[in-house]
Amino acid sequence: MVFFASQHHSATWFGGNPSGPGAEIGDGFNNTNAIIQDCPSAPAAFAARSLGTDWFLPSINELKKMYDHKDDLEAVSGFTAFSNSYWSSTENVNFNAWEQNFYNGYQNYDYKDYSNYVRAVRAF
Repeated sequence: MVFFASQHHSATWFGGNPSGPGAEIGDGFNNTNAIIQDCPSAPAAFAARSLGTDWFLPSINELKKMYDHKDDLEAVSGFTAFSNSYWSSTENVNFNAWEQNFYNGYQNYDYKDYSNYVRAVRAF
């Protein structure tokens, strides 16, 4: 996966039940579409998509790949360093979604109405 990542924002995932079931690399774009279709104002997905139609909230495994290459990405001039945990577009259950911690590499889920960082990506 080749991607460009925007600076991070903080947002809730969503307090309702939009779905974003895909966890694999390549699922983030379709997850984001599904989330926005279910709820056009879903904060985390909307923050990603507001950058353009090709921007999306990454799946949990797309975020893991970014974590695995964190040092390389942060070495790119102009790239904003990662901090703390970021929402993925992958839902765990109706009230939880997966997040990637960029300090320690752990993946966990959190309540969708909690505020977390969002790192929008796009493939090119």
